[in-house]
Amino acid sequence: MSAVLLFVAGLAAVTYLLRLAGVSTAARAGMDGRWSLFTALLPVALLAAVVTVQAAPAGRPAVHLAVAAVVAGVAARRLGFLPAMLLGTAAGALVSLGGF
Repeated sequence: MSAVLLFVAGLAAVTYLLRLAGVSTAARAGMDGRWSLFTALLPVALLAAVVTVQAAPAGRPAVHLAVAAVVAGVAARRLGFLPAMLLGTAAGALVSLGGF
């Protein structure tokens, strides 16, 4: 297994455990608004950090990743997380296939 695959699998596991911790904590005791928001947005922040590192290799932003991030960000305002990520992925793939 490559190091990148292990890194992505580790991030997926940490994200899942953070989501699970947020849900189980909320179920046990009523959380205030700030803690609830923190546990909901932390996995998204981890994903954004991983994507940001890849978006600008050698100091020059990759156009298809920037387009994917913008589309996903705009879609996340109206849709849930998963549909927004799927739309962002599709937009990035279309820009990449277009040769930009």
